[in-house]
Amino acid sequence: MTKRSITTTAVIMAGGLLISGCNGTSQAPASTTTAPSSTASANSDVPTVPSPLPATALDGSPCDSALTNSQITHFIGQSTPAKPSDTELGPMCQWSSASGSGAGITVAYQTESDQGIGLAYANVKPKAARWQALEPVQGFPAVAYTNTEDKRACVIVVGVTDKLAFSTGLTLGDKSAAEGKDCFDAAPEVADTVLTNLKARA
Repeated sequence: MTKRSITTTAVIMAGGLLISGCNGTSQAPASTTTAPSSTASANSDVPTVPSPLPATALDGSPCDSALTNSQITHFIGQSTPAKPSDTELGPMCQWSSASGSGAGITVAYQTESDQGIGLAYANVKPKAARWQALEPVQGFPAVAYTNTEDKRACVIVVGVTDKLAFSTGLTLGDKSAAEGKDCFDAAPEVADTVLTNLKARA
């Protein structure tokens, strides 16, 4: 297991957390949880979800429903076993490249905040180093962010109802990083794939 990518992606949770840098100095998820903000619903910038998914789409662990083994391999190559965990915001799963490249993916289901994508607008946007409202993913509102200028790692948050969201955290491997690739360009494909899988559960 590559501790580097696990450490990088371990602090990515749906909506309320900032991703750490890739230097392996981030704290464990339990110590970095940001409490849900009561101002999220009052933020006029927060997009609504026109055609929400059933809440059951986010049932269970992301390890079981977010991505298939072949999809994980497509994004980061052969991976170590999925690492499930429970966070203050909901269940989370992490995959790390078995090659030692540092590549990793984290998917979290934001089922406990009751604020959907609005939690990211309230708790992340004011302090993010990079923040970008994305084109909707299959019609669902999405944002990308990171708390570092390093383009190697980022988070995409997608609102699936006005109260529920999921996040996908991506850390690029060494080769992609050396080529100057930007996580903001690569990560939306991961979020799109997860959303396709969630819609299939609806």
